[in-house]
Amino acid sequence: MCRLAGAVGADLEPNRIQAALDVQHHGGPDDRGSWIDPEYPVAFCHNRLSIIDTTRAGRQPMTSPDGSVVLVFNGEIYNYRELRDELPPRTYRSATDSEVLLAAYMEWGSGFLERLNGMFAFALWDRRRKLLLCARDRLGIKPFHYTVHRGAFYFSSEIKGLAALGVPTAPDTKAWADYLVHGCSDHGTRTFFRGVRSLAPGFWLRVDLGRHGEPRPLQYWNLPQQAEEPAHLSEADAQRTLLELLDDSVRLRLRADVPVGVNLSGGLDSASLLASVGSTAAAGESVHTFTATCGHPEYDEAPFAGQVPGQVHWRRNRSRLEAAEVMQLARQAVWNQEAPFGGVATLAYHRLHQLARDLGVTVLLEGQGVDELLAGYRYYLPHHLLDLLEAGRHRRLRTEIRAAGGSRRRVASRLRSLLNGRAQALSQDGTAHLRPRCASPAMRELAGPPPEFERPFPDHLRNVLYRDLVHTKLPRVLRMNDRLSMASSRELREPFLDHRIVEFAFRLPGDRKIRNGTSKHVLRRAMRDRLPEGVRWAPKRAVVTPQREWLAGPLADAVEEIVGSPEFAARGLFDAKEVAAELRLFRQQGSPNSFHVWQWVATELWFRRFAP
Repeated sequence: MCRLAGAVGADLEPNRIQAALDVQHHGGPDDRGSWIDPEYPVAFCHNRLSIIDTTRAGRQPMTSPDGSVVLVFNGEIYNYRELRDELPPRTYRSATDSEVLLAAYMEWGSGFLERLNGMFAFALWDRRRKLLLCARDRLGIKPFHYTVHRGAFYFSSEIKGLAALGVPTAPDTKAWADYLVHGCSDHGTRTFFRGVRSLAPGFWLRVDLGRHGEPRPLQYWNLPQQAEEPAHLSEADAQRTLLELLDDSVRLRLRADVPVGVNLSGGLDSASLLASVGSTAAAGESVHTFTATCGHPEYDEAPFAGQVPGQVHWRRNRSRLEAAEVMQLARQAVWNQEAPFGGVATLAYHRLHQLARDLGVTVLLEGQGVDELLAGYRYYLPHHLLDLLEAGRHRRLRTEIRAAGGSRRRVASRLRSLLNGRAQALSQDGTAHLRPRCASPAMRELAGPPPEFERPFPDHLRNVLYRDLVHTKLPRVLRMNDRLSMASSRELREPFLDHRIVEFAFRLPGDRKIRNGTSKHVLRRAMRDRLPEGVRWAPKRAVVTPQREWLAGPLADAVEEIVGSPEFAARGLFDAKEVAAELRLFRQQGSPNSFHVWQWVATELWFRRFAP
């Protein structure tokens, strides 16, 4: 886990390279390096967080033995040992996955991408071919930003790295309009900075020195193609396969030369992950667990996390976020996030990773992605019911409706909305969490209609899961998680997002995901010998922080100062009168959702930091 930056076609001055290293230091505090091509206008720089082979032998930029290929790499190639065994024998100067990545390119060319199991973003300069190859992992766990400025190609892990290299930055008003009106972000390659793109997950691009214009990304992984053939497995075989894939994913992600811990909420996902760690880790291996809590008993995750079994010698740790810390921490977090973020929950995890840093635990495993793979949210249910209806499975449909406890009239109304295309496209829970009328008329006009996404699968459930996995929910969460972990120089690994698990989950029929009104059915059943009943069958907790109560209570004055300020009113993003009216209503009558209030706060904090 590191940070990288560089340029092709620009003669970077040493002070620019040093500035990029300085601004991304938090992402790689253990070592740093830079490389300038003696013949061509190419420069790389790299901040290293040492995980595998912590000696100086792993320093980057890393060059091939003959000096013809240079690499800067962020992330981990988990199957690097297996790849090393597949490669022809050669002398290695380190025990790193970075050197294996370099060797794999030299042996197999760009086709080596399909062999990688990992989270990664890298740039590789082939001096003989005068070619830059950049790539990002299949799910986009690691970031890669780029732009073309004055005919030169610039790239960096973080956008402030581009600014340090001399790229001018300014707000992208279309991205902000989409966020303020439709509530969506990270749903494509656009960032909140004009002209700065994010390389799409599962894509690579090539930059040929001397060719002008923005390079065209090419796709090397396509989930619908990989999941095209259904998995016709019995329930027992599906459970066994899922467990085998999870355990092998965990086995690979426990590879590290530094301490490893697990983020534990007490929910099914993180509990299943911890159970797999317990089945996979070496006997007597030390494991720290970390649980984020807030100073509010109604939202305390600790009692749920305490129900998850662990080994006697494992150590449980809790971080606690207080209301008094929120605004100061938010101002710090916006610098790391470079985009609006999820509010109090995200700040609680910023605090959790600070605790992991203080305790010397460098790598953390997390159970992200299960909801998007196995239909964990309630708003997925109508899509599954619609699939049953269209397939003529009326008996199963009636069973699911009864199990869900919903009225037939409400279900019928929801299904009609889906059939007519009127269902809310981006909402997770169906609540009116947005206040688009609070955006200025200019922003509402610029936003236009809500974005539409491809529907590559023949069934409704997989299409909405694919939307959330690829376009709406998971990309935003992965961006936030990478930034909050790297702010504390911690590496965050996502075992459920092993591409083999993702492909398998999308090959499973809806009945394996939703059964008898219960989501994530195959995982709950698979964990019957590893987790207690109370953890396996516990309903999903939708809200885990007191954000609504805090914004209307102890943080109300701070919110008022921000959204009632002259700067906020003058930016042209909002209708200040509508915001003031909505804020009064929120404080006086409450609301089932505080997303819109945090949206205003996050936007103003971003503009104060990046566009004062």
